[in-house]
Amino acid sequence: MAAAAALVAIAAPVLAAEFNPLGDGSDYNNADLLRDETTGCENCQQQPTEWNEPPFEIDWQLGLRGAVTEGDGGTRVEFLALPEVTLTHNTMRGSYAVGASSELSYDLDGNARVGSLTLDSSATYDFDAVTSAGLKGSFTLSQDDASDPDYADNVASAPLVLSGSVEGDVRREFGQFEGELRANAGRTVFGETTYDDASTASNDFQNTTVAGLGSRLGYQMTPGITAFVDGEANYEAYDEASPTLLVNLDNVTYEGRAGLNARVLTVLELEGSLGFGYRDFGDGSLDDFAAVLYDGRAIFRPDETLTLTGTFSTALQSPGTTSGATAKLTYAATGEAAYQVNPWLRLRGSAGWSEAHYQGIATDEYKWNLGVGADYLLNEHMDATADYTYSQSTTTPAAAVDEQRLMLGLTIHR
Repeated sequence: MAAAAALVAIAAPVLAAEFNPLGDGSDYNNADLLRDETTGCENCQQQPTEWNEPPFEIDWQLGLRGAVTEGDGGTRVEFLALPEVTLTHNTMRGSYAVGASSELSYDLDGNARVGSLTLDSSATYDFDAVTSAGLKGSFTLSQDDASDPDYADNVASAPLVLSGSVEGDVRREFGQFEGELRANAGRTVFGETTYDDASTASNDFQNTTVAGLGSRLGYQMTPGITAFVDGEANYEAYDEASPTLLVNLDNVTYEGRAGLNARVLTVLELEGSLGFGYRDFGDGSLDDFAAVLYDGRAIFRPDETLTLTGTFSTALQSPGTTSGATAKLTYAATGEAAYQVNPWLRLRGSAGWSEAHYQGIATDEYKWNLGVGADYLLNEHMDATADYTYSQSTTTPAAAVDEQRLMLGLTIHR
């Protein structure tokens, strides 16, 4: 009798359990496992599909400026609109972005101008931990201000310029070595120049098509110092012959550099290189051009509030509209400083200098500028901005041209 009572006590929890028509979950007592596999899942609950977030992250801003410019041509007052929008999509292996920006201006004389209109896109993709690729494309419509010192006094309207370019690169690490391959292509087309007497002049001789290849190989000497060599070749083809030289300026430009890059955490980055450039003209009547190339860059961030940047560069360039020249060698140096005084106020400063020497003619060009600015946060979506710049340019044998510009405005952003 006692044994029977014990068996009943042991079975009581089981008998008291709620009956489960789907079975107890075991492989011999589970309705889903024993069902006909040709039928659907009668006991599965379908989860609703929800659209949680947009495929692109949208970032935009609108700058509104009023500017007063005083120079040898007199005083000019203009109003500018600077809209900009960017769409970005991030994935586990890369990111994709498309953007548009423009500079629209209107002065008190009634002249409206599209300073620039730019459409650009970019993509990056990581194949694995040591291999990545990038692609960039850009299309720009621009028009300079006819009152700029680079144009003659009788120019009423500077030419419209259409330019498009695409660049791609692949990077890979091989232990202490890191390699990069680059390729680029582009096209630039100039419109007509309009003069005060309503006459026009063609600029087709400046239209160019370019294509190039480049590579870089670096060796990590220490965790913070990398030695590198960099080389590239760029082909430049002109639509028409030079109107002064009466020959085509088609050329291939070769550039090679060797240097060091040093990093100290995120506080300091230094890079310097020394190289050689050579421009080989397709027309045998033109003298080829060679130059020593110096390049350097320094970025100093002692803390999160201050950033100091300095650069020095040497470039072999096309002569532009300068009559009789076949090439231009430009030396340029820039310096920038940004200081976050507090969460509401940011101060900026800049300085620049450049010196250009033209091949084939006795003409030199000198430019320098100074600028200061400030951004003040009015609220979460609006900043007040102020900028002042002073610049001077000299193209021998002409006299120097000075210009001052004061610009005030608002930036409305996301």
